[in-house]
Amino acid sequence: MANRLFQQFQGTLDKGVVMLQGSFAPDTANAPTTVKGKGFSVARTSTGLFTITLQDTYQHLISGQVSLQLAAGDDKFVQLGAVDVASAKTIQIRVWDISGGAVADIAANANNRINFSLLLKNSTV
Repeated sequence: MANRLFQQFQGTLDKGVVMLQGSFAPDTANAPTTVKGKGFSVARTSTGLFTITLQDTYQHLISGQVSLQLAAGDDKFVQLGAVDVASAKTIQIRVWDISGGAVADIAANANNRINFSLLLKNSTV
């Protein structure tokens, strides 16, 4: 469970709900650049696969949203992959090429970004 001072009063019915948001710029076959957000780090783990590593553990992932921002049109989309926020503290993001039907890298461009929002449960209550 995360031991941090989070902002209060989110207006949720569940107790201990935490929202983490961030984005990063994929850089073809290199490490992601310009990572924005707090409470996590991001690494490229293989072709078209990125791993978000949280700084803290959580009870479980309530919801996760991921989107792809591209400077030019492309046949790619993103999805959440394996999630383990309770022990490994990781969430995978996969980039798929629709035309090729396989995971694929995204070319380096200052306007290409992967954005995400995670809703996590920080309490057993």
